[in-house]
Amino acid sequence: MAQVFFKYNPYKLESFITYNDKSISEDSKLYPFLNERLQVWMDRLVPILKEECNDDAIHIRFHGTFLDYQDLYGTVMETDEDVSFTIEHIPAEESTDKFRELTQLFDEMLDGPFDDLKDEQIQENFKKALGSEFEVSVIATMSSGKSTLINAMLGQEFVPAKNEACTATITRIRDTDGMTGFTAVCLDKDKNVLLEEQYVDLEMMKQFNENEGISYIEVNGDIPFIHTRKANLIMVDTPGPNNSRNSDHRDHTYRIIKNEAKPMVLYVLNATQLATDDDNNLLRSVAEAMSVGGKQSKDRFIFAVNKIDQYDTERSDSIDDALKNIREYLSQYGIENPNVFPISAELAKVIRLYQRGVALTRKQEKTLADYDLFNDMPQLHLTQYAKLPEARKKEIEDRARQARQHGNVYEEALIHTGVPAIEEAINEYLEKYAVTAKVKNAVDTFRKKVEEKRMLDQLLKEIEHNHGEQEKLNERMKHVETQLSEGKAMEKFKEKIQSLSFDAKNSRIKDLRKKIELTLKGKSSEKMTVNEVEAAISKLIRSIHNLQSDVTTELEKLVNEELRNDAERLLGEYTSYIQSLLQDNDLSVGRYSGESRKFVLGDLPDGDDLIQAYKKTEKEKVGEEWVKNENKKFYKPWTWFQKSGEYKPIYEDREYVNGEMVFDEYLKPVRGEFYENLDYAEQQLKEESKKLKAFFLAELNKLEQVIKKKVVELKTLTGDSRALESRINEDRQKMAWLNSFIMKLDSILEI
Repeated sequence: MAQVFFKYNPYKLESFITYNDKSISEDSKLYPFLNERLQVWMDRLVPILKEECNDDAIHIRFHGTFLDYQDLYGTVMETDEDVSFTIEHIPAEESTDKFRELTQLFDEMLDGPFDDLKDEQIQENFKKALGSEFEVSVIATMSSGKSTLINAMLGQEFVPAKNEACTATITRIRDTDGMTGFTAVCLDKDKNVLLEEQYVDLEMMKQFNENEGISYIEVNGDIPFIHTRKANLIMVDTPGPNNSRNSDHRDHTYRIIKNEAKPMVLYVLNATQLATDDDNNLLRSVAEAMSVGGKQSKDRFIFAVNKIDQYDTERSDSIDDALKNIREYLSQYGIENPNVFPISAELAKVIRLYQRGVALTRKQEKTLADYDLFNDMPQLHLTQYAKLPEARKKEIEDRARQARQHGNVYEEALIHTGVPAIEEAINEYLEKYAVTAKVKNAVDTFRKKVEEKRMLDQLLKEIEHNHGEQEKLNERMKHVETQLSEGKAMEKFKEKIQSLSFDAKNSRIKDLRKKIELTLKGKSSEKMTVNEVEAAISKLIRSIHNLQSDVTTELEKLVNEELRNDAERLLGEYTSYIQSLLQDNDLSVGRYSGESRKFVLGDLPDGDDLIQAYKKTEKEKVGEEWVKNENKKFYKPWTWFQKSGEYKPIYEDREYVNGEMVFDEYLKPVRGEFYENLDYAEQQLKEESKKLKAFFLAELNKLEQVIKKKVVELKTLTGDSRALESRINEDRQKMAWLNSFIMKLDSILEI
């Protein structure tokens, strides 16, 4: 049996792997992944181990956090490879106490002996890192029960939920643990405050939603069933893509889906009403976002399939069949192996209202009375279908069994609704991705400054009694000064920045053109009824609106990110070059923030006018009527052999429309607007590149000034023995504290 040892550090994103006690070589196919997040390449692990271990049995000893172990366990045990795998877990330090340790260490630094470690900017950066927010956005189309699910997770009626169309604002609910009630601030579309912070309830939220001047509502309150663990959770209730009052809200939905920071998305589907046009448009973007970034890109999307209990499981309907249909439906868009969670949001909400002692309506009492279906019918134990690690699923099912044993029938039914499983999935994602990233970012805010102190002290100690080394360092500083004065390296990187071009990005604009052409193909024929044309145009308008948001957000990414990343890479190269000269890791550069560009369509053509222009009236046979032969009489023998009558066609005027002409005329200006936007985007790329180049050239000049200052300082110290001795004596007493501090700092990122 092959023995594999696997250690993974989620804070440093480092892996260490051995085969039979020997470290893997650089030739191993796993070697390139050793400094990447485990979930990005986990799906490739099993086939590589099979190939490289070349054994029919493999035992993996995994040293890491429990959540990462669960991911690895699921991946290994679900494999259909003809290799027998076993896996054991060597526990690692979890992140639960790391925030407390970080805060204590930061306070220790502020009380320490180095004044420049108490810099206000360092304090601000640290607080910002610990206070960073993590969003879970809830998106859906009409009649999915999105607001009902949010209220179920809040444990009370707060978000208006009579129908999805009433969700006309973007509501951000900041989780404030232990808070009673909710406060809210209302903003207009430009984020100006309309209503100051005040306590609010369901009725006030309904009024806010009906107020056309309010576009955003910032809420503070407790989300009791999600354990944020220092993640500063924000739950975002986002309007459906075709229910919002302005395109900014629709754009917001697409930005969430495409966000490179990978916020979590809770996508609510109606189990009884799949394949809506609105879902079709959104799911294409979801599929694109899930196709890059490995397991994390899939983990961030949860598909909550609501109203699953409307299937009659006592008859022929099957939850398994329903979920199979849903997975096949999602696979049409390239969404494979989705995280599907069947739920009954309404029952979960009603049970939690009942548990809080809230008076129920008659309808809610009827809903509550159905609790026994979920308890008595194994098919409706919805946790069993949830895409959770087996250990987590077992914990939830154990809670249901304990509730049954204690006669708590409502708590048992609540667990079977599937909503607690979704809450657990959110908790897992926050712990696995958001919390570990926050710990690393917080440490990094003051690591560089602390390490600079130690490096300089070590350098000065090395040359303290070695005049030869002092002279060498002094000569090196003169060499750096010469390099800076000649400016050859600086000019080289300035030329590289000046030569940055958007030409290489044109392929993405071409892809957008293809997407536009594919979407702007309305189904039409030369002869259509007025109702058929109106329905087709209505469907097309929804597609155009979604396409506008899709293209808008793609162009924003193209203009605001691509060139910036290129320039930062070049400036990073120059920084590394200077660091190699100075042997100093404390040099850094600013980050460019490009102006956010908007790309907006003009008014859509008037479909009614076009229908009138291409409408015509035709005589159309609509039936037949019997016409008696009045000429046939008994007293007219020559008429005896004539027919007694005949059926004659009935014609009526019917209005038809040349659908092909209507669609052609309708789409001409729309297509033109989109292409004008693409041309505008190319122009903006040119203009933005000029601003970006100017910014990074200025950063190079700032960097040069920092270098010159450091060079002068080191030249002074190495050229003056007394100044060097005084500096060393001054720092010597502080270094014991500094070394101890760095050891504590390093330990925080260890597992």
